[in-house]
Amino acid sequence: MQKFSAPCIKTGDFARLCNTNKRTLFHYDDIGLFSPAYTDEKGYRYYTESQCDVFFTITCLKEIGMPLKEIKKYIDNRNPAHLKTLLLEQQKKIRREMANLLQIEQVIQTKLSLVSSGEALQFSGRFSPVSIEDCPEEYLITSPYLNTNDHDALFNAICSHLSYCSHEHLNTGYPYGAMLATSSLKKNDTSTYAFFFTKISSRSSDQNCRIKPEGKYAVLYLRGNYYDADEAYGHLFSYMEEHHLTAGEFCYKEAVWDEVALENEEEYITKISIPVFS
Repeated sequence: MQKFSAPCIKTGDFARLCNTNKRTLFHYDDIGLFSPAYTDEKGYRYYTESQCDVFFTITCLKEIGMPLKEIKKYIDNRNPAHLKTLLLEQQKKIRREMANLLQIEQVIQTKLSLVSSGEALQFSGRFSPVSIEDCPEEYLITSPYLNTNDHDALFNAICSHLSYCSHEHLNTGYPYGAMLATSSLKKNDTSTYAFFFTKISSRSSDQNCRIKPEGKYAVLYLRGNYYDADEAYGHLFSYMEEHHLTAGEFCYKEAVWDEVALENEEEYITKISIPVFS
């Protein structure tokens, strides 16, 4: 016959009910965090079903990183006002973590897409055949206008750009790219850069967001050193001349496979694209 004023269950049964183990319940009791409703003269612990919600809340707070000491501090001084404050603080923390996880998921999806893109390419030597692609509108976070071939200035600009994107949580997994003026490339000036950019997945209100317009692009993929692209530009302009196409303002150069995917630089893949008009 039940000898307690409220229905009780044994420690093992309560542990199974709450998807935990007796060792955890014993530890929580020892530190004064969560104790059984009753303990009989033989030391056996008994719990009520109404304690499940308290235990579940403790578990949730622990799983989001709240130390047991802080949880105990709340449990020892619980009231609705304290509960509201605690929950609002933890809600903010969870939302920050969720945003971070969503960004990580986006990075993973981007990397998977880049790997698949590289796997589908065919090369003749260092280059793929030039093709005309209908490209959608894309969104780029760009560096300030550079118009320089000075190595130190370019290096500092890259570092500053990457730092900005990281600080503003704008990195979605795309390697940084570069924009070069086609007017410079036509003069065989292949080392003067106009902008560095990082592609993002959707339009942004960021002041450095620039739209890469939709339309037709002459596209070539380069295998090997990202910076050894002079011959690739020559292939693109020869193709455009042969097909009576006019180049747009900028050439876009962006990594597909880089050091994240490969150790051997000779196997890196770079996409080079130029908007074209008939």
